[in-house]
Amino acid sequence: MRAIIKPGPQPGAEYQINAPEPIEVPAGHIKVQIAAASVCGSDRSMYQYNDAAAAFRPELPKIMGHEGSGTIVEIGGGITGFTPGDRVAFDSHVACYACFQCQNDNPHLCENMQLLGYHTDGLFAEYVVVPVQAAFKLPHDFNLEEAALLEPAGVAMHAIQASEQPLLSKRVLITGGGPVGLFIAELARIAGAAKVVVVEPNPYRREFAESLGAIGMEPNESIPEQLREMSQDRHGFDVGFEASGHPSSFPTILNSLRTGGTFVSVGFGRSLGEFDAAEYLNRRNITFKGCFGRRLWSTWDLLSVLIAEDKLKLSTFITHRLPLSEFERAIELLSEDSCKVILLPQES
Repeated sequence: MRAIIKPGPQPGAEYQINAPEPIEVPAGHIKVQIAAASVCGSDRSMYQYNDAAAAFRPELPKIMGHEGSGTIVEIGGGITGFTPGDRVAFDSHVACYACFQCQNDNPHLCENMQLLGYHTDGLFAEYVVVPVQAAFKLPHDFNLEEAALLEPAGVAMHAIQASEQPLLSKRVLITGGGPVGLFIAELARIAGAAKVVVVEPNPYRREFAESLGAIGMEPNESIPEQLREMSQDRHGFDVGFEASGHPSSFPTILNSLRTGGTFVSVGFGRSLGEFDAAEYLNRRNITFKGCFGRRLWSTWDLLSVLIAEDKLKLSTFITHRLPLSEFERAIELLSEDSCKVILLPQES
């Protein structure tokens, strides 16, 4: 079968046309014919094998890919609720459902977490066998290309859940106009935010944000002052989502929030720079929230309802469709004018 293999801890990956198709389907696993797989920044990290990829301690070689969807063709023993022919999408986090976090309704923080494409074979292939606990059952008519975007869109939905703020009438700031930042912008609009601003250096992505009804702004030191002027009644924005991981984004958000505002960290930024705890935590009483993965499975349920009711159109975010053989081009597109790039394993 066709597949993208990460052979070892070094840059690059291999496109294979004769990779062995998985035959054995152990108990608790399902075999799925992959219809669409989405490419994200984590795949670029794995392709380059940088520090971000190495931090997850991948067990190589493995088939890459962790965002995708398909149709079940076979199920292993002990499984209920799934049958061959069911359409499914995948969460990249494979939880154990036995540890303290899992037992306390936080499987997205599982202490024994495995990741698709890192510790089990991933989705950049024609077929894959995965643990059933990574699968989300879809309605029979759910578009499978859109379903491949549920995982990254789920990061955005979880960020909004993590904020614990109703966004109706709120002013929302997002730093980073990549796919997750753009998903947050769209979900904030759907939730009734009064104003959404996306700070992003790439002109294409700023325009994309504006097409969603947001205000696109190029990063600069005057943004906090501009946003305070936009919100003179409250002297700052209500909620800020950091979705870029870039160090410059932290002061941008912190200095743009009103007193009592909420900061949600979504991107994996490593440093806050110089952080004045007395100023931001005490005097200005800013609430800090973190976000990792998606809540299993409430995040997915919320997204599914929005899609079923035609409120959220994930197809809007798909800008490129490529066969697996053009995987390296897909990686390049992540740094160019694109939003979501999907691979179609069944196409040669």
